[in-house]
Amino acid sequence: MDKSVKLIIADASEDFRKLCCEAASAEEGIELLGAAGDGEEALRMCAELRPDVLLMDMVLPKADGYGVLKSLSRNGGGYPAVIILSAFCSQRIVADAAALGAYYFISKPCDFEELFDRVRSVGRASAGGGMVSLQNTGKIRPEQRVEAMVTEVIHEIGIPAHIKGYQYIREAIVLTVKDMDLINAVTKALYPMVAKKFGTTSSRVERAIRHAIEVAWDRGDIEVLQKYFGYTVSGTKGKPTNSEFIALISDRLQLRLKELGMQLS
Repeated sequence: MDKSVKLIIADASEDFRKLCCEAASAEEGIELLGAAGDGEEALRMCAELRPDVLLMDMVLPKADGYGVLKSLSRNGGGYPAVIILSAFCSQRIVADAAALGAYYFISKPCDFEELFDRVRSVGRASAGGGMVSLQNTGKIRPEQRVEAMVTEVIHEIGIPAHIKGYQYIREAIVLTVKDMDLINAVTKALYPMVAKKFGTTSSRVERAIRHAIEVAWDRGDIEVLQKYFGYTVSGTKGKPTNSEFIALISDRLQLRLKELGMQLS
């Protein structure tokens, strides 16, 4: 039987820590050593417990994700593999974290089954367990860059991560950035693709995305909305349709990718 991967979780949210710890404890092949609520506590636990993997948010009190990565890298002899799990993942944050040695950058909210599969694969790659040196290529796949950019935009617009529409609209934009033809088949192709991934129906996807847009318009920053949607924010125009919202964001991100010289396969 494979040796269990020793894991520490670091997240400032007590509720999320509890949820993540419960999920990790139920996973085979993972030994949860403990959880930290701030960066200094995470570093102390890593030094004392010597985990294989540190699953960490970038936004931490006392020492943020950058501070933790820098401190771990100064240990010289090795340190746990770090997986970043964060709702705040702009392309700059992803690039900087990769440069400091993070193995993966995963956006919140996420599928716990996929997350812990990644934890196991990273932990077991260190044959023999214990502390390992990080492999840092400094490269970020275009797909990761797209996901980071989409997450950054929908957070900036003001769509809360806890509502269902957040996941659906994020996936819809990611798919459309990769294949802009989908915007011409939102009902027949895009909604069914999102529904299949999340095990729901196209009509529920459509309603949840609509709700997410309504929330953004009711609670979002008007200047941010104006930046992305221009005239559609004015009082004489209604809120953008689901298709308009997805198309405007996807087109903007496509242009940004071209500016960065990145091509999606």
